Amino acid sequence: MPAVQDLSGTYDGIQVQLEEASAPGQMVIDGNVFPLVLVYKSSDVSRRDITEKFLSEVSSKGIFTTLLQNHGAVLLRGLGDSSGETFSRFVTAVEKSRGSFPFEQIGLAGKRHAWAENVFTANEGPPKTRFYQHNEYSRFTHFPSNIHFFCHKAAKRGGGGSPIVHSRRLFERVNETIPEFIKELSEKRLVNNQVYPSKTYATAAIKGNEFYWEGPDTFGQEILETDSIETKKAKAEKQVRRLTDDFAWQEDGSIVVRQHIPAFRENPVTHKPLFFNSFIGGYGTSKDHGALHPPHIGDNGGIYYPTTYDTGERIPLDYLETCLQISRELEFVQKWEDGDLVLLDNYQVSHGREPWTEGDERIVLVSMWDRPGPKPKEWKVEV
Repeated sequence: MPAVQDLSGTYDGIQVQLEEASAPGQMVIDGNVFPLVLVYKSSDVSRRDITEKFLSEVSSKGIFTTLLQNHGAVLLRGLGDSSGETFSRFVTAVEKSRGSFPFEQIGLAGKRHAWAENVFTANEGPPKTRFYQHNEYSRFTHFPSNIHFFCHKAAKRGGGGSPIVHSRRLFERVNETIPEFIKELSEKRLVNNQVYPSKTYATAAIKGNEFYWEGPDTFGQEILETDSIETKKAKAEKQVRRLTDDFAWQEDGSIVVRQHIPAFRENPVTHKPLFFNSFIGGYGTSKDHGALHPPHIGDNGGIYYPTTYDTGERIPLDYLETCLQISRELEFVQKWEDGDLVLLDNYQVSHGREPWTEGDERIVLVSMWDRPGPKPKEWKVEV
């Protein structure tokens, strides 16, 4: 039985519909295909206003909310335009029509910039860099319910795909393989240790993926160029305290921010556990840059302090390696075509990035949104 029934309409004499399709590598999780692929058909695909109206009406009926809950990820293909402005219009139509609001970024630890309304570039780190699985901002105390990706320009010489993993399946596989680790994570929780260099002090930053605590989406939301360093720090601290009171300024002008978080969240609908954290991504990146051991300085100049148990204990590397390998086995790789739009439930689906050929252009954009109501609560092993 198809996942969607009749998603069609007629506007100004133009017939439109979303038709279910398949993609290589799709899998079935809890009885639902992952990801769901919908192809947009229109008798005049150039009419963006019609597409926008159609997406808005479908969303206002709760259809996208249901599809995201059931499938975790929905690929919309054939929308007819790959511009960032069009992405902004389409994703805003989907999200505002179901009652969502734009996510406010605090503590950004990567290189990205604004592209259009509620649209940013995805992490602009060097093409050779692989990003491993993580739920967006899940290592922070403040995170979005949804993150959506849009392909402005696909890499022409291959690579640059976006691997995604269902967080429910990842939890199950890790629990099947190393159940004692799930128990330890549940009991000991996590602390994320993040170093933010300073642009004012010209602190060493990650080459090719520079970010600073003064950044407008990091802790510089209220900082002015004319502010004294004391004022900049005071304004930054105000933002840091929205996330945590556990931070420390360093002699070189950088700041270390520690956020205390659970490893798992509960699906608010099914109440099943979700693997919701970013330590796999942090471990993989640190490993690639030779920073697994003190002083945790990578070959690209970055400082990669490990995520630890909240007790301060190091997580055994063999546990981290096992989780990394399981996540790679579970990946569905989104092979981008210009104009593809992927809607993700950030609670249920993690994402990463594949490398691509140096010199080839690949531009993927993101838009992050939040839903009304409380965040998913912590899931713990019953004792």
